[in-house]
Amino acid sequence: PPCPLSPQPNHSTHHPHTEKMTVPSSSSPDTPPTDTNDDHAIIESSGMENEAPPNNNEAVTSGETFTMPPSEAPPPSGIRCRCFPHGIYAVLPAIFATFAWLSSLSQDGCDYARLTGPIVADITNNPDIPFLDVGFNQYREPLQHPTEGTWYVDYRLNCDPYNTDVVNIGGVWSFSKVMAFLSLVFGGGGSLFLWFSTCFIFTKGTWRWAGCELIAATVCQSLSFVWFKVDMCHGNDGQDKCELNYGSKANILASIFWLASVVCIFGKYPKAKIIATEAGGARSDTEGTSDIAAVPTELEMVEQPELPLEGQVQPPTSSTSGTAVNTPEII
Repeated sequence: PPCPLSPQPNHSTHHPHTEKMTVPSSSSPDTPPTDTNDDHAIIESSGMENEAPPNNNEAVTSGETFTMPPSEAPPPSGIRCRCFPHGIYAVLPAIFATFAWLSSLSQDGCDYARLTGPIVADITNNPDIPFLDVGFNQYREPLQHPTEGTWYVDYRLNCDPYNTDVVNIGGVWSFSKVMAFLSLVFGGGGSLFLWFSTCFIFTKGTWRWAGCELIAATVCQSLSFVWFKVDMCHGNDGQDKCELNYGSKANILASIFWLASVVCIFGKYPKAKIIATEAGGARSDTEGTSDIAAVPTELEMVEQPELPLEGQVQPPTSSTSGTAVNTPEII
C-alpha cells in the first residue's frame, strides 16, 4: 500500500512531477491552511526556512527582500509649498511685472495727454483756458492762480465727461480703450502668477506661459498709443495737438518693465533646487527638473522574474493587489 506521507498526485495543469505546498505564516500547528492568495510563507524543497509575510514597506521577489523604513519612504505626491524653490532669480521678473502693473494703475483716468488748440474752447466753452488734461473717458480743466495769473492743474478736482457733440469718439478711440484694459488684465494676471513661483515649482512650460501673458500685456499696452491718432488731436487744420502727459508716460514705463520681465523669463529658466533625502539620494519636487534619480517606490523595487534556464520549469506567478509574487514549487 502507498505510504500515507507520500505526496498525492496533482491533477492541475502544472508539471506532473511537481507539487506545491504552502503553510500559514503562523507557527501554531492548529491553524488550518487557507487560500494561497493570503500572506503565506513559501517552503521550497531546497530547505529554505519560513519567511516572514510581507508588510507595506517590503517587496518580496524570488530570493530577495527589500525593506524601506517609513522614515526613508518618499513623500506623497501633490502640491508642496516651500520658500524660493527656483532661487532668487524667479523674483526678478515678478518684481519687474509688478512695477509695470502698478505704473499703469497709478494714473487717475484724465491725465493721459495734454490737449491744446482751438478745440479746448469748444469743449469748455471758455476761450481763456489754454489747455486741458484729457484721458480715455474724461478731462480735467486747469485753474488760474489768483495772484500770479498762471494756469495749474489741481488733481484733487473731479474729472468731467466729454461732450460727444463736440468730441468724436470713433473706432480708434474705442480700440485704444480696449487695448489699455487688456494690458491691465494680462499684466496683472501675469504678475500675480509669477509670484507663485516663489513658493511653488513651475515647469519650463508653465514658466514660459507666464512670459506669454506679459508679452500680450506689452503688445496691448503699445497698441493703446494709437489713441494719439484720434480726430481730437489733429483737428482745426492741425492746430489741435496732444502731448504726452503723466498717464501716457506711465504706460511707456509699464511697457518697458513688462518687456524686461519677458526677457528675464525667456532668457533663463531657473531649475528647482534639489532636496536630499535620508536614504542618501536626492529628489526634486517636480518631474523633469532634475537628472538625479529619486528614491524608488515599493512597486519600482519589485524586480522582474528571471527567465528559466534550459531544462528548468518556470514557476507560476500569482498577483495580489497589483504586485507580482513568485510562488516556487516543490519538485
